[in-house]
Amino acid sequence: MPEINAQPLALNERIDAVDVLRGIAVCGILIGNMQWNSGYGFMPPAMAEAWPMYDKVTQYLVHVFVEGKFYSIFSLLFGFGFALQIDRAGQRGDTNASVFKRRLFWLLVIGVIHASVWAGDILSVYAVIGFILLLFRRKSNESLLKWTFWLMVVPVIYFAIMLALFLAFAPPDTAQVVEKAQVDMYQSAVNVVPNGGFFQIIREYNVGMVIGRWAGLLLQMRLPKILAMFLLGFYAYRKGFFQRPLDHQNFIRKVMIYGLGLGLVCNPLFAWFAHSEADFPPTVSGMIGIVMYGIGVPALAVGIAALVVTVWQNDAWRKVLGVFAPVGRMALTNYLMQTAVSLFIFYGWGLGYYGKVGPLTATLLALAIFAAQLVLSSIWLKYFAYGPIEWIWRQLTYKRRLELRRTPVEAI
Repeated sequence: MPEINAQPLALNERIDAVDVLRGIAVCGILIGNMQWNSGYGFMPPAMAEAWPMYDKVTQYLVHVFVEGKFYSIFSLLFGFGFALQIDRAGQRGDTNASVFKRRLFWLLVIGVIHASVWAGDILSVYAVIGFILLLFRRKSNESLLKWTFWLMVVPVIYFAIMLALFLAFAPPDTAQVVEKAQVDMYQSAVNVVPNGGFFQIIREYNVGMVIGRWAGLLLQMRLPKILAMFLLGFYAYRKGFFQRPLDHQNFIRKVMIYGLGLGLVCNPLFAWFAHSEADFPPTVSGMIGIVMYGIGVPALAVGIAALVVTVWQNDAWRKVLGVFAPVGRMALTNYLMQTAVSLFIFYGWGLGYYGKVGPLTATLLALAIFAAQLVLSSIWLKYFAYGPIEWIWRQLTYKRRLELRRTPVEAI
């Protein structure tokens, strides 16, 4: 039976550069999410004008170097992992990818539980899109690249149409109405979140935010962007870019140069012209920002990935970058831990600092949390084979008990 032979990836089968890249992505995701954990990302632009210069500069730098880039890297790696598991399933004769489907189902369950306390959950989104990804597993490499390209282009076309419709038909006071709604929503949040109890925050804040998030994912066309990066990761596995980087040195170097070059040109323009990846109401300047986002974010994401793979071949850099690998090996646990710590700091059932810190303080807190995770992950994996949540997830996926503690051989 195909499922009888199914088992998690052994420690000696892991690709260290992928774990390092995943660990770096976890750091970037935390910095990006801290905008929403702390509340400063919800502050209307007119109110944010009162920030001191160091906060304005920090927010600009987060938009340039963080916004969208690291969840794109994480999405790329998800697609890579998907291809790896589909390949292993095929070797077992599991043509229906039943183990992977069960893996996605339990990821969806974990994500829904996570979203019940924090609306910004990405796990449920990945699980849903993962089921769509299954439809592409028999596509050719050329087809994967074509789909990737169009999935990245469609959101830009969509926003161009929205801008044209808005300019033609929207009432003249729409921008003022939207700004007032943003102010009212922000004021409601800063009244409830830093002062409310656990269930009050879920009832009066989080439920509405979950609905708004999924509406935003659909209306802001974020789902096609995520699927595009999944497919790019799928393609990277097939070509062996992470498994056999020395066979592709010249290509990876070109991806690094062009990706970083385009990213470092387009992302500052995105951050200057747009407040987010999907400004509303749409404006001409916002449209420029969206175009720059559509080009610059995937370019910088693959550029960073290529940079890590390239420098990983150097022994000195391996020692430096190796500290990120333990975080990447237990990325799910660390991602959920980041939510728990952040909500304790900012929500009313904890310290209640929501809406009371600006971008610089929030970013420094993110770096402090991640620094602690670097240490804790390294210590944990000296004694255990998986992160605690990974261990639970794998047991549910493979329907068998797995040993959590590392064997003496693994511990060497």
